[in-house]
Amino acid sequence: MLRNYLIITWRNLLKNKLFSAVNITGLAIGMAACLLILQYVSFELGYDSFHKQADHIYRIESEHFQEGIVTQKRGTGVIEIGDELKKTFPQVQEVVRVSTWTGVVTAPSTEGILTAYNEDQVLFVDASFLRTFSFPLVNGSPDVLDEPHAVIITQSAALKYFGKQDPIGREIIMENHNQGHKLSGIVRGICQDAPLQSHLQFNFLVSRNTPGQAGGPKTWDAFTYLLVSPGTNTQPLQDKLASFIKTHQDGGTSSINYFLQPLSAIHLYAGLAEDISRQGDSRIVWFLVCIAVLVLFIAYINYINLSTAKALERAKEVGIRKVMGSMRIHLMKQFFLESLLLNLLGLIFALTIVQFTLPWFKELVGIAIPFTLWQQYPFIPILLLFTFIGALLSGFYPALILSAYQPMQVLKGQLYKTGKGLRLRKVLVFFQFAASLVLTIGTFAVYRQVSYMHAKDLGMNIEQTLIVAAPQSRRDSPEEESKFLRKLANFQTQVRTYAGISSFTTSSTIPGKEVSWYNRIIRRPDAPDEEVVRYHTLAIGPEFIDQFGIKLIAGEKFSVNSVKSENSIIPIMINAAALAPLGFVTPAQAIGQNIYSRNGRGRTFKLEIIGVLQDFHNRSLKEKHEPMIFYSQDGSSIEYFAAKVNPENIKQTVQQLETTFKNTFPSSPFEYFFLDEFFNRQYQQDEQFEKVFSFFSSLAVLVACMGLFGLSLLTTRQRTKEIGVRKVLGASVYSILSLLTSDFIKLILLANVFAWPVAYWGISRWLENYAFRIEISAFLFILPTLLILVTALVTVSIQTMKAARANPAKALNYE
Repeated sequence: MLRNYLIITWRNLLKNKLFSAVNITGLAIGMAACLLILQYVSFELGYDSFHKQADHIYRIESEHFQEGIVTQKRGTGVIEIGDELKKTFPQVQEVVRVSTWTGVVTAPSTEGILTAYNEDQVLFVDASFLRTFSFPLVNGSPDVLDEPHAVIITQSAALKYFGKQDPIGREIIMENHNQGHKLSGIVRGICQDAPLQSHLQFNFLVSRNTPGQAGGPKTWDAFTYLLVSPGTNTQPLQDKLASFIKTHQDGGTSSINYFLQPLSAIHLYAGLAEDISRQGDSRIVWFLVCIAVLVLFIAYINYINLSTAKALERAKEVGIRKVMGSMRIHLMKQFFLESLLLNLLGLIFALTIVQFTLPWFKELVGIAIPFTLWQQYPFIPILLLFTFIGALLSGFYPALILSAYQPMQVLKGQLYKTGKGLRLRKVLVFFQFAASLVLTIGTFAVYRQVSYMHAKDLGMNIEQTLIVAAPQSRRDSPEEESKFLRKLANFQTQVRTYAGISSFTTSSTIPGKEVSWYNRIIRRPDAPDEEVVRYHTLAIGPEFIDQFGIKLIAGEKFSVNSVKSENSIIPIMINAAALAPLGFVTPAQAIGQNIYSRNGRGRTFKLEIIGVLQDFHNRSLKEKHEPMIFYSQDGSSIEYFAAKVNPENIKQTVQQLETTFKNTFPSSPFEYFFLDEFFNRQYQQDEQFEKVFSFFSSLAVLVACMGLFGLSLLTTRQRTKEIGVRKVLGASVYSILSLLTSDFIKLILLANVFAWPVAYWGISRWLENYAFRIEISAFLFILPTLLILVTALVTVSIQTMKAARANPAKALNYE
């Protein structure tokens, strides 16, 4: 019996090659799209899961309040509480502090040659780091981090700095003048490179037991991780955490709340200011999950719709089988087996598509994602279960409904007159195109938002701006500082003479980079610490404002003498966003007013506002304008050089700049990039999301149109005689075309009623991520709707036009 069922199934596939190809291909594309998205989602959700103790690791994070409103979430600030925390809470097995560091790392060679690079993946860690996290060593012991000056480097860093030489026992020097650091370490071990799915990315692990200038690592802001005992209920620990920290750490205030975040949630759900690495976006991940569900939903609706429509052509087959003695259960088994076989073919085809398209998909999402879903235990059983359910659903109508008809009714052709199944197909087409419309409208909205961010005026000009990392060699004496400043002045003088450079300036940070320098500002010198507000702070050269084209709206700009007045009042500028928080109504009201800065040691400095700048987008348009304070650059806090270059002969200009830089600062690495490219990297995640969304939405529309093509093919075949009669009676091609397409077009138009509100809700939620965003207008809905309508009309017309132009004699000759 089974062999007979398989033979019949195979003959039906061969008999209807076009229909079978459309049906299986549509299903396979939907399955493949779903699998690719699920692999990406699985990758994002699987961050840090490779750690053996991942389920028991938590990070202490904080929420900062002002007048009852959360103003910032941070992961740093908790420093010297490890020993006390372990004593007070026995369920805490390890406390790990991790401090990030940036600067110049130099590895002197045995021949006296210096290998130096600017590094931003240096972590100062406690000795418990490698006992808590699973980063395998290829040389050395985790215990070496107990030693002072001990450094563990990754395999890629070892190759970068030492080539094929053995790095163990070699010295490295870490310098950052602006932070007051000059530290030396000895390489004591080599570890594997951090996996892509690690939120802790590093090239160097340095023992926090490494003394150095500016208090050393023990006084730096640190991310604090806890390893708790298996089975620990962390809620009681979290309830007592805030009061414990405030008791044991100076500066704890009631305006800060502390909580524990699981290691597995850090990548997608932290949302911290100045996090330790690139953060993911949970909203994007779950939006992609919705896309995967919708694409698969559309594919299966397609499949079910085509299968039920096709089943009508086999009504006589069912009638004859029942006359010949077939039982209803036999017919149900036959239809279900056919459906299962088609689903399995679709699944095999889908897996083939995934394997061939995975390299391209990796480029699309910008991550080298391996296809590892099949290695996860639940995946294969769940995949087979879904295939079985899909086969069951798509075979349900022909198996249950057709097998219930009486043979005489079927053989007289009365089945077609009942119209049963037509209502089901209309409902399915309605939901199919409603889902397609939601995805298409969403795609258009994402495209508009990304285009808006690229096109919007930033309030400054970053085009043709070349950025060079400034030297960070530590200057330990006034003589060294004076020597450096002379070199700096000489360097700037030479650079300004180049024909390819029209202007040149310096700054402590650049647009597109998160400002890590904060000033603790108060309005009165005797104000209590509770009134201190942290303001983003930049030190800029006197040419900065004009070179970047930032508009001055009140007061005056910095000059070369704007460092400090005779009475020790420091001149500053602020941006418009800082006016209201400082209590000023208008820019003019702020000019000449004094505010005060209080450092961590309690010393207070008097500041005078000499100018107010128009707000500009120092960060992505996702971020609102933050209050900012500007100091005049005195040479001590230079992080970057910025040169406005002419577009002609850029290569020659860069070579000139590099030669002068190396001659002036021979021990510092020369590294450069263009500011517009650097700034636009902030939108890389949004651009990738746009590409992924657009591609899979297009696939959904393609699959829906394939289904529409299949339905139009079956409809015209079933109505061949009707079309012939109408043409004999004088019906025009246009009238027949309208007759065959009107039902489909009505369903698509009706789908708007459902799709538009759902799309509006989804777009509104997504745009909440952006401080500066597009307006949701009718244009966002009308254009995608017209696009879907035209696409569907063309798809249906391909087959219906052929039927409408056919010779009626061929349709009626069998009569």
